[in-house]
Amino acid sequence: MIIYYTGNFKGGHAESRRLLRKAIAEYTGDAERAEELFSGLLTGENGKPYIEGFDRFSVSHSGGIWAVLIDICECGLDIQLGRKCDALAISRRTYAKEDADKIAALHDEYPQKAKDEFFRLWARREALTKAMGGTVFDTDLPSVQAEELSVNSESYGISDISFPDTGSEDGKKLYAAVCVENGNLPELRPVYVRLNEG
Repeated sequence: MIIYYTGNFKGGHAESRRLLRKAIAEYTGDAERAEELFSGLLTGENGKPYIEGFDRFSVSHSGGIWAVLIDICECGLDIQLGRKCDALAISRRTYAKEDADKIAALHDEYPQKAKDEFFRLWARREALTKAMGGTVFDTDLPSVQAEELSVNSESYGISDISFPDTGSEDGKKLYAAVCVENGNLPELRPVYVRLNEG
């Protein structure tokens, strides 16, 4: 499991594709092969990109941070910079009851802890959704508090992660998670490779 990342993402579809191409070249060690692979980039039913004959990958970005997780199994990566939102209302509407209840229990007495938990669980939900090939609108996901989950008879390993030396944007906290199908927890420790900015 390797995560290629940059803390200098300016945004945009074209820039994301450029970084993905660069990450594939780093991963394969062969720029020519990477170009060949990248030319076969396809999009799945719910918008998840994939390349026939290449390992699985998942792209995420938030603020100036862009990253791609590459693994041999179906995988998902999500990164989120915290922001203002109605965490209680959103979690009640979209999270599993157990997860929404946890946020509600913290909300009145520890509002910052409730916000942290909201975004931590959000990143875990998104990572699971991406590993499953679902969409951000999936509301029938189970609780994502456990490190090993079973969904539709498939097993998933899920873990919170942190990015080295990316800083944060305007003091916002970064929340991130990875999820791998059939993943065992010890394997959910990614190797991080920072992409050079050129």
